[in-house]
Amino acid sequence: MKHYLNSLLSLSLLLLTCPVTAAELKIAFASDRAPYCFRKDNVDQGIEIDLLRQIMALAGHTISVTTMPKVRLIKAAKNKEVDAAATVQDNKDKQLFFSESYLEFQNIVMSKSSQGIQLNNLNDLKQFSFIIWQDGWKNLGREFEAAYRPDTNGVFPKNYNQAFSQVSQNKMFWADRVQLIIIDKTIFEHYRRQLGNEFDTTVPLTFHDIIKTKTPYSVVFNDVDLRDQFNDGLRKIRSNGTYQKILDAYK
Repeated sequence: MKHYLNSLLSLSLLLLTCPVTAAELKIAFASDRAPYCFRKDNVDQGIEIDLLRQIMALAGHTISVTTMPKVRLIKAAKNKEVDAAATVQDNKDKQLFFSESYLEFQNIVMSKSSQGIQLNNLNDLKQFSFIIWQDGWKNLGREFEAAYRPDTNGVFPKNYNQAFSQVSQNKMFWADRVQLIIIDKTIFEHYRRQLGNEFDTTVPLTFHDIIKTKTPYSVVFNDVDLRDQFNDGLRKIRSNGTYQKILDAYK
């Protein structure tokens, strides 16, 4: 009996100390979100991809990148089309496992100074046309969501426009198709440089300080162990400086 118990204890300790089997994880990212996720010279790269690669490598995993429209990310994870989806917000779905926040977007509101637009608060947006990312009405707090959620027929307020990709979002702003753009500051500055040959992106701009908070994003997993490995790896790369080095590499 004693021998049996000792053997059982040894087996239990072995199971506890053995690493989880390394795997190639299929992870979904939203399309066209440079510098967070983009494809250049046939290589998937960007802040999000580099972060996920570094974090999951700490648990012995590699990642396979797939891109899709932002609105499909959580559904793809839930349907197990992918192992995880990046840059989503926790919707409290009990069948899914959301990580700690790993990215915070600083969303800004910009206009061309020549238009003389003045905004004091979010309510003032109703006077002007603006372009935002796909499903952006969900991401900027309760007041914004209440004002710009689609009606029962799926119709948005007339001044609200959302772009399928963030390159098209930026092009619509520079082409004067809308009066304002609401966008993450890092993404805006990236495309301002990239689109300089197509538009005059040197014109004076006005920053409207009406969005006071950052928007946090998580990674959603369909496996709790993978989620826990991600959280652990995220804490490690934050503490050892790798996280900041990845952010700085895309400035």
